[in-house]
Amino acid sequence: MTAWTNDVSQAPYNLSVNYTSSNSGQGRYEFTQGTVDYAVSDTGYVSSSVGTTPPTFPYEFLPITAAGVAFMYNIPGLTQALQLTSYTACLLLTGQISNWDDPALKANGANASVTLPNLAVKPVTESDPAGTNFVLEEYCIDEQPAVWAQYAKNEQGFPPPSGVPISPTVPGSNWEAPANGLDESSTSAVASNIVNTSGAIGPVQVNYANDSGFTGSNPAQGVAAVQNASGKFTTPTPVDVASALAYATQLANGTHQLNFNGLGPNVYNPSTYSYLLTPTKGWSSAKGETMSNFVNYVLTLGQQAAPKRGYASLGLSLERYGIDQVIANVPGAVDPTTAESAAYSCGDLTPTEVQAGQTTPTCGVTNGTAPPPPPGAATVATVNGNTAAGKATTAGTTASASSHASGSSGSGSGGEGGGVDPSVALTGTTSMASTGSNPFPLVVIGVLLIAAGWIGRRRLQQQRRTRGPA
Repeated sequence: MTAWTNDVSQAPYNLSVNYTSSNSGQGRYEFTQGTVDYAVSDTGYVSSSVGTTPPTFPYEFLPITAAGVAFMYNIPGLTQALQLTSYTACLLLTGQISNWDDPALKANGANASVTLPNLAVKPVTESDPAGTNFVLEEYCIDEQPAVWAQYAKNEQGFPPPSGVPISPTVPGSNWEAPANGLDESSTSAVASNIVNTSGAIGPVQVNYANDSGFTGSNPAQGVAAVQNASGKFTTPTPVDVASALAYATQLANGTHQLNFNGLGPNVYNPSTYSYLLTPTKGWSSAKGETMSNFVNYVLTLGQQAAPKRGYASLGLSLERYGIDQVIANVPGAVDPTTAESAAYSCGDLTPTEVQAGQTTPTCGVTNGTAPPPPPGAATVATVNGNTAAGKATTAGTTASASSHASGSSGSGSGGEGGGVDPSVALTGTTSMASTGSNPFPLVVIGVLLIAAGWIGRRRLQQQRRTRGPA
């Protein structure tokens, strides 16, 4: 978001955008209260210490980023990158593995050729209502329900600082640190604590690990590879995130139901989306035009730059979905420019392609409903305004919002419009769609009727010439 807001501050956009990140729950809360013009959240309105109540005004969720939740670790002496399964990842972060030499970390072929040290585990988690927490809770409940249920049981009788009890079956945005863990109030603080704590591990977006120098060059300080449903150990690269999200299903409000069990050699989980929350009706045209200009950039040229920053490109279906929703529902919205229209992704990675190990989408193949023709070019208006999560200004009105950049799970409430289904691949070899049965027989019949009519007409003309005028 910071990079995108910097991009649109320059020509030809010249938008005045101020951005300050906080957390998803706070962003949703301020959006509902009307103290911000819009927000960015990794989730819908879910169980959280704040940000649980949707606004009464009409609004939409628009997917804008896709990323994996990375398990950043600091294990001195480790000679090969750490490998985790969903079982060990959930055990570690809930305090149920307390030492790095625990035999469970050697199960399922993980860490087979590495010696894990006799060193205390220090899980570092985020206490504020972060979307990262929700996705990780959803992952553990879905993949390791018994592990999560035990953690929830362990936390009973201890009033959590957030005031939100840990549910054994329902994910939420607040994570309570286990007895051997450390609590931090932001993702950057989680990453910083891991850097400075021997034996630490914690969930962050991969760019936080990279910015901290945990790039993989030193196996003792890196990001864990996680075993997927095909038995492969993968890391949260843009390709592996995009492969995982090919299996997500978009819900009616624009958020997604994640599927952590997609097959394919390049699938990384947990992976998820982040969403921009925008009002629809009731906005001034000036604010709507600013929002539209920003969304047009973010979902075209901005997506092309996303992999360089550690994020996956959304793909054609979701890029078109977001822009079309804004054009249809936000007052003052404008069409993408010629440059933006040319910058759409060429297609989507489909489950079939992911299972085959394909790493780039087949152009023209999309997940879900075929997108409409590209909108016509439009001149980008110069409007002072905001379009970001965090604190911002739109058309002179102060706004604040909150965001982590990891993505979102598939629950939430409110919003408008249907969506596309990333689990359904459209295939075909022609550029023109048809409905019903195969049109070829109809074409043949039509040609035969035309030929018969032409022959009949010739015979009538011959008969008239033979009889002469009446």
